[in-house]
Amino acid sequence: MSRRKPKMIRIGSGVVPVASEAYEADFQARLKAAGLDSDDPALDIDAVRLRIARRIAMWLNEWPGCPEKICQRMRGCMAPGGDCRNAKPEPFDAEAWHRDKVFLMRAIKRRLAEARASGELVEE
Repeated sequence: MSRRKPKMIRIGSGVVPVASEAYEADFQARLKAAGLDSDDPALDIDAVRLRIARRIAMWLNEWPGCPEKICQRMRGCMAPGGDCRNAKPEPFDAEAWHRDKVFLMRAIKRRLAEARASGELVEE
């Protein structure tokens, strides 16, 4: 039997354990407010991945706080599309992008050559 205390989170004026019905109800309310409560089959794969990532972030709810009223009311990041206005943008490094792109292309070519040599890849 574990003696560790369950992770607690503040909901409204009280504190509840994460593995409770109150937390699950709060999580579902936050998903509904963010528009993530239903699955839309018409979305492309990138939109589906973004929705999954936002749901995971909402479940973890390690939100430091921000001045946006909806985020304060829902006690979590409610940024549409996952783009928080309070996050500092990272500068784009063109040199690093070019270096990573070359590395990636070499890795793909190497893997294709290995697949052809082993017979995994049959070209028609």
